[in-house]
Amino acid sequence: MMTPQSILVMFGAVVATCMAVQNPLHYTQDVATQFVGAQHWWESGYYLNGGLKQHYDGFFCLCSCNATDEGIFCQGAGYAKTGTLEGNFMTVFSQSSESKWIGSVLSYGTPHHFQDSFSQECPSCGANYTGVSQGTSSEPFVWRGYMSGVNCQFKENCPVCASSSQYVNWTKSCSN
Repeated sequence: MMTPQSILVMFGAVVATCMAVQNPLHYTQDVATQFVGAQHWWESGYYLNGGLKQHYDGFFCLCSCNATDEGIFCQGAGYAKTGTLEGNFMTVFSQSSESKWIGSVLSYGTPHHFQDSFSQECPSCGANYTGVSQGTSSEPFVWRGYMSGVNCQFKENCPVCASSSQYVNWTKSCSN
């Protein structure tokens, strides 16, 4: 029969075991900078007031990315194909147990606050993503999309990144 004391001892052993687990992954700055660049995105979404909108597109820009022991943190923005700023971004990426990269993007700085969840094979590879609007948006929406992967062809579509040394270095590599 289990006594309250034996349950506490078992619980304490589980907690101690869980606390002893360390991050087996090592994130490096070299890997972090592989996320920097411009991508083309395509998506479809459902808007509360506007209904279904299909296959519209724009550009995803990561201006700078930095590695920590816990993951890779980036800053950037997204633009509609018309050049309209869709949102500034804070992004975090980690590597899953299946060696895929997963990430979350949180927008700020525009009336359209949203969050995306990403999955991709490598830092500069194309991604699949799903997003939802956040907060008190006047028109809630959800969407699903995919991205091209980092591509020099889209480097001019990210004006917010012009002052980022990491982005400037990436654009210089496009000339090679």
